[in-house]
Amino acid sequence: MTTQTSLTATFEDERYSWARTRGTRHRAVLAEAALLAALVVATLLAAGTDDGWTTSFFVVWSVGMVLFIPLHSLLNLGIRGLFDRGRHSLDEHQQGLREHSHARVGWPATALTFAAWAGAVALVAVTGHTVLALCLGFLLWFAAGLLPYWHLAWTLADEDTTEDDALPA
Repeated sequence: MTTQTSLTATFEDERYSWARTRGTRHRAVLAEAALLAALVVATLLAAGTDDGWTTSFFVVWSVGMVLFIPLHSLLNLGIRGLFDRGRHSLDEHQQGLREHSHARVGWPATALTFAAWAGAVALVAVTGHTVLALCLGFLLWFAAGLLPYWHLAWTLADEDTTEDDALPA
């Protein structure tokens, strides 16, 4: 018998069942994607200036990254933290869901990882803004790592529906 860690207990806590609805998960995915897209656009706009890294860009970047924390916490609650928990704390069904999402987004994640590298190199070559190129590369690489989360959150059925479907007719 394995003991539950406090992280696992939090993800399994029924007080957060509201976060596990399909609508809440979809909104969390859209909010995270929109936030990262806005940061990419802000990075490209900053790179188009002579100043590059400015105080206002730093504020936008910092606020965006801080806002990401509660958004991702909400998304994690919605998928019961399947990607952040140890394998030993997952049942076979949860492990299968996690593996399926990784498999489904393998090629897009690889393409985004390549775009992160190529985009950063291209940005520094065109503009000379090394720090902004690193920011762009990080954001695209980060998005590649989030794809399995987004896939699972988007495709996972509501738990009540899943339980009803599992019952024999």
